[in-house]
Amino acid sequence: MNTVNKIKFLFLLFLLVGFFKNSTAQQESQYTQFMYNKLPINAGYTGARGCLSVRALYRAQWVQKIEGAPQTASFSIHSPFKKENNALGFFFVNDRLGVTQQNFFNVTYAYRVPLGKKIRLSIGINAGLLWYKSNLSALDRRDIGDPVYNENVNRVLPDVGAGIYVYHPMWYIGVSVPNFIKGSLYNKDQASLIASNPSAHRSQHFFAMAGGVIPVTKGFKIRPQTIAKYVFAKGQKVPFEMDFNLSFLIVDRVNIGASYRTTFGKSKNVDPLKNPESVCANLEVWPTKQLMIGYSYDYTLSKLGNYNKGSHEVILGYDFAFKNKKFDTPRFF
Repeated sequence: MNTVNKIKFLFLLFLLVGFFKNSTAQQESQYTQFMYNKLPINAGYTGARGCLSVRALYRAQWVQKIEGAPQTASFSIHSPFKKENNALGFFFVNDRLGVTQQNFFNVTYAYRVPLGKKIRLSIGINAGLLWYKSNLSALDRRDIGDPVYNENVNRVLPDVGAGIYVYHPMWYIGVSVPNFIKGSLYNKDQASLIASNPSAHRSQHFFAMAGGVIPVTKGFKIRPQTIAKYVFAKGQKVPFEMDFNLSFLIVDRVNIGASYRTTFGKSKNVDPLKNPESVCANLEVWPTKQLMIGYSYDYTLSKLGNYNKGSHEVILGYDFAFKNKKFDTPRFF
């Protein structure tokens, strides 16, 4: 592929993601292994593991055939204080798509209260910055026909969100809005770019998640989990997006599962069985009680699947036990 064609392809990809999803949904990162990486989605999860917990994740979406396809890297760390009602955390997320890049830096805080012997309600907030960069000068404006694409974008915007997370050793439920602040990612003088690309606007994303553990035998458990996402996008009719995951936990050390991702909603007359996005397979292992390694593969079912060979995601986690506190295992969530 020659240079001019590469530039055209990146530009088309840039618009494709915005219009294919018909939303700004890609402004918040997508994770197949969301159940092990909840902090960037829900600040209420801060401290929920009861120890100092670290997660690092990398996702390569639509690999091999699509140049400039989405890539995501994230890092999170969180822990309760000595007085367990309070917890503090931090997460960093880097999203890349074509010539654009988003970097999220957020501190999280959660206040947790017991609702029963083993149930806790956690109310969390996250606050930080979004550093948005778009190297539009990499696009050949002679082929695009608009001089505005010769200007690069480099903006720093506030990022503020909140979440509620209710959990028990055997189940959890949570709702969150990772960012409340709306606005444009581009400069006002780039009106033509903003008008032609829905993803140029920041919108509020609403997440709801739930999951549980069903013991079958001493060494075998079933873990159903789900997450739903909706985008409050002005002037756009956006369907819900949902992931359904079912996994099997063997001797509390190996987790094998599969997910189904789809969209539905009257706004686009979407049938979730006729409009699937992908099916996913995931595998997580705990070599020790504190170390977790995970991998997932997404196979695209939509028309976009004709142009890629799926998505890969890897995650590494470690839980540090407190010296003066019993380290409870296994921790299912």
